[in-house]
Amino acid sequence: MRRFNLPVAREDTLNILQIEVDYDTTEVEVDDTITVSAKLTFNPPQPAEAGMIVMDISIPTGFAAVSDTLVAAVEADGRIKRYELAGRKVIFYIENLQQGESVSLRFDAVALYPVKAKAVASRAYAYYSPELSGKTLGEDVTVR
Repeated sequence: MRRFNLPVAREDTLNILQIEVDYDTTEVEVDDTITVSAKLTFNPPQPAEAGMIVMDISIPTGFAAVSDTLVAAVEADGRIKRYELAGRKVIFYIENLQQGESVSLRFDAVALYPVKAKAVASRAYAYYSPELSGKTLGEDVTVR
């Protein structure tokens, strides 16, 4: 007889960080822009402050984030401290979310070349407690 130990997701970590990412369209021409909307909600089981949360938004293949709109997203909400570009990802650093609070942001991405881009995953996690995390999958996007 064989026995295996399999990891089980702890129930208290589920849905504590909920992330949603949407695009305003899924079909564009080269040089067109899409607007990427992201919403992060902090849902701990008891009152708490999140500390620093990292929201890692993936950009579809064939797109590049528009810098001016990233700056505007950071300036729009004082809890968003800064952003970084890392390949096809935009990483936002968010502070001081309280239980039940959300932060929403928007930025543009420009289509660079024709492509049928598959959905990409985005995630959020607590900087000092990475086991507190959430993921979401975007949509397929076509650039003609």
